[in-house]
Amino acid sequence: MKFIKHISLYTFVGLFGGAINFFVMPVLSHYLSPTDYGLLALFNSYVTILIPLTGLLANSIISIEFFKEKDRSVFADKFTSVQVVPFVVALIGCLFVWQFYSASAQFLELEKTSRIWGFIIVFITLSTIYVEQLFTLLIIEKKAGLYAALMMSRVAIEVTITIYFVVYRGMNWQGRMYSWAITSLLYATTGFIYFYRNGYLRGRIKLPFIKQSVLFGLPLILHTVGKFVVNQSDRLFIAKMVSLDEAGIYTIGYTMGMLILIIINAFFNFYAPFVLERLTNLTDEKKLQIVRLNYLYIVAIIAILILITVVTPFFFDYFINDRYNKGVKYVFWVGLGYFFWGGYMLFVVYINYFNKNSILGWLAVVNVLTNLLFNYLFIKWVGAIGAAYATALSFFLIFVIIAYHSNKLVRLPWLNFNLIFKGGLRKSISDIS
Repeated sequence: MKFIKHISLYTFVGLFGGAINFFVMPVLSHYLSPTDYGLLALFNSYVTILIPLTGLLANSIISIEFFKEKDRSVFADKFTSVQVVPFVVALIGCLFVWQFYSASAQFLELEKTSRIWGFIIVFITLSTIYVEQLFTLLIIEKKAGLYAALMMSRVAIEVTITIYFVVYRGMNWQGRMYSWAITSLLYATTGFIYFYRNGYLRGRIKLPFIKQSVLFGLPLILHTVGKFVVNQSDRLFIAKMVSLDEAGIYTIGYTMGMLILIIINAFFNFYAPFVLERLTNLTDEKKLQIVRLNYLYIVAIIAILILITVVTPFFFDYFINDRYNKGVKYVFWVGLGYFFWGGYMLFVVYINYFNKNSILGWLAVVNVLTNLLFNYLFIKWVGAIGAAYATALSFFLIFVIIAYHSNKLVRLPWLNFNLIFKGGLRKSISDIS
């Protein structure tokens, strides 16, 4: 079936592409100390948090305008204008690094690193924004073959360079960072070549389009930063309240639990365009298709969470260095948190489509404040495991709240099980396609 083919391809390739850290984890666990791994985790955290701040999420409007804007020349103007935003903000970021890196390094637990690493963080951030734009465009254009080829080659190259630098050159955490930077540059360049050859970068830069994209993205910044704060701040809390060693051990366990997020992100490569296409001409049957896909997704994620929890101890025994064994205890709680995050993401699509992004903004504030509070209290009470508890509870709260608001925007037959699964599971899957 067409549906099965597309969702299987995008999910598998997206999972493969998002699992770079998972693929290099067994190697790094044998060549990096927990302290080095903790430092690498902090760098990853800062890049992750800077991505929405640097791009201002202006490029998030592209996925919407691709379906709404019928004039391709106007779309090219919008696309070209949007690409200016992260570049300008990155230049400002470089000025900040030049002036304030030394002063802020101690607070960021990076006092043993030089200013050059601040510039590398900004560079990786900017490159990653353009790489993500490339893959997003390939998905909405439905160029599955090219998407798969670029994503899988990217993983192969980054893993290979990482192994070369870390294992054969003995460059420790620096080698992992260099491989990340090199691969990001290579695929950002590939993206610009693709954008230009397909006419997307041949438009004119227009201030009204820049303003429109920034105004669209600004409310989403809080939403995205909120997610990243919950994803990443726990390591900074652990580094400060427990130790940098424990932050490294926690990161190993977190990476296993985070496989749920990688699978969720891979699924949403298919899910978002699937829902957006149906919302443009919503009928009762299309409502049923959306709900069916939601239920199938929830069942699949629960099964995957159980599988990861069961398999993790064996994986650690055979592939991970013994000094990281304590990381097993974090896996289930992190995975459970991302299960709730996946439920939250099901409803974000509707909020975006109806341009109610302010809901995501204030909800992100709630998410950040509660998570920071939970992290501090739980880590203080029960140690590093409290960070995993904080992740699960924070995501559960925003899942419940956004589900309520989303259902006020569009009514879907969530409890009409007779119609949803009429004819059995196989027919329901067939009807989605």
